[in-house]
Order: sequence, then C-alpha cells, then structure tokens
Amino acid sequence: MEQKSNKTIVLECYRKIIRDLDLSLVDTYIREDYIQHSPTVKNGKAGLLEMLAFLKTLPKPKELSPSPVIRVIAEGDYVAVHLNVKFMGKRVAVIDLYRLENGQLAEHWDAGQVLSEQKDNLITMTNSITVIEESADVIENKKLVREFYKELISANFAEAGKYITPGFIEHNPNAGLLSNPAREIKIHRIIGEGNFIVTQCECKSADRTFAQFNIFKIEDDKIAEHWSVEQEVPESMAHVNGMF
Repeated sequence: MEQKSNKTIVLECYRKIIRDLDLSLVDTYIREDYIQHSPTVKNGKAGLLEMLAFLKTLPKPKELSPSPVIRVIAEGDYVAVHLNVKFMGKRVAVIDLYRLENGQLAEHWDAGQVLSEQKDNLITMTNSITVIEESADVIENKKLVREFYKELISANFAEAGKYITPGFIEHNPNAGLLSNPAREIKIHRIIGEGNFIVTQCECKSADRTFAQFNIFKIEDDKIAEHWSVEQEVPESMAHVNGMF
C-alpha cells in the first residue's frame, strides 16, 4: 500500500475532521501529545476536540461553499495551508502550519487576518497562482528569501528592493514587504516547495508583538508575488505554548 504524503494527510484532515466534523477520526489523524499554538484553542488532542465540539454547535450553511483551501506548500515534516474561510460572519485569510510525525499531526501554528475590501477586486489576500513549479530550485529560492530578510532586518531597504521583480504583486494591502521598517523581525521557520517559500515570523513594534506568515512566489530569481497574514499575540492564551 502506497504511503500517503504529509500534504495528503493534512488535506484529508480538513475534509473529514474540520469540514465534516467526524470526531471519530481524531485518533487516526492527531497525535496524543499534539501541541497547539493557536492562542484560543486549548493544548493537546482534548483541546482540539473541544474546539470541534463547539463548531458542531454552529448553524450549518444553507449552501455548500467552495473549498477554503487556496494553496498548500509542504517540505519534510511541515505543511503550510493558505485558506480563505468564513467564520462568525467574517471572511478571514488564514495560514496554518503543521508539523507531522509518523503520519499524524503533531503540532500546529496559525495566524488569521480579516480580509480587506479592495475596490478593484482584482487582487485579494488569497487569490492568484496556486500551481507549484516542482522543478524550481527550492534550496536557492529559500536562500534568496533569507538574503532578502537579512537586508530587511538590517534596514537596508534599497538592497532588499533588489530582490523584488519590477512587476511585483502585493496581496496584503496592510502589510507590504517593505512596510513597517521600525519592526524587529525574527524568522522562526522557513519551508519551501518549488517556487513557493513560506516564512513564519515574530514581528515586534513598540510594545506589540505579531505572529506573521508570509508566502513568496519566486520568479527568475526574484520575489514576484507575496501573500501574508498577521495576528497580534495576545497577553493571555488558552495554553502555555506561545504562538511560535
């Protein structure tokens, strides 16, 4: 029997557990020592079950919605999922990051940002290219993104700009690549698949800290497109694991 990829396992979790709310499958897909970093969900499998039980109490949608999954990027034990979800009456762009162990979800991080209304409706926080160019050199692409961050963190914005294509497309109207120059940035994780690179960052500005996820599309050895979400780290959480 062919072994499932981590990407397949995560997508099955979305369909069977999150969408269909089949709680009987939690033991199959979720490790007993599951580590939760989402600030409002309690730690472990028990915390996840509690959250899913809450979702079961919400009214069922009258019409079947399209899949919220926009793009999935995987490397090794990590799978990042970019979503456009409707929750509690709002549209939210979300990036989930999972670490898998022996075919089960072992750890989860996320951040979500309410989708902005854009006048032209041509560029949104989640749309555009979804196909991954598997033949692209992911090692070089990750190196390029690290070099870009090195200049950004050092406030060398002119040098950082050299890593961006002239036709660069920004999908987050509130958090451009070279915006908020006073922020401190720490990269916690970086994963890549083909021409897509994902970073999980901790951003500090004054007395506020944000969890930020970025997705970069690389084209001709430069950053051609950028999606991101960020969420302020709250003072208190449902666990002691932090958001990073």
